[in-house]
Amino acid sequence: MRMPKVTVTLACAALLACTAEMSLREQGLIQQAVENQLDGWVRALANRDADSVAAMYHQVDGLTVVWPDGRVTHGWEEELAAQQEFFANVEQINFVKQTPQIEILDADHAVATFRYSLDVVREGNVRDTPLAGSVTMLWVRDPADDLWKIHLEHLSVNPGG
Repeated sequence: MRMPKVTVTLACAALLACTAEMSLREQGLIQQAVENQLDGWVRALANRDADSVAAMYHQVDGLTVVWPDGRVTHGWEEELAAQQEFFANVEQINFVKQTPQIEILDADHAVATFRYSLDVVREGNVRDTPLAGSVTMLWVRDPADDLWKIHLEHLSVNPGG
């Protein structure tokens, strides 16, 4: 008796899905890699290291970043311009990451969420309005260099600051 093509196709898809599941070890390695990149991003931001911050982003047309002021950049060129504007005349950055959670979606995608506070001091001791809120980041493994990079980022601000 012949099985219908749909049944065979579904059976093959189910088999592939089962074999594609990641082991706990693989999930742990991905979790650690994303945590390391996230920590590196926070450290580079706090050190005002614009080049290192930029290197953490997936530099492609599909990159999307929502800034705390509501501005949205689409693609790497827009995001680079926004980062350059942000880092202009910055003397100090205090960025605090709180309660990070990382969810591994698959071998090449992970979501990081956390609360943050941000305080920026510019030249002449001019202080930006301190911010606090939540961050959601979609991290992807870049096949070009096998590093985890930010592909989507949304920084929200709590009401009242």
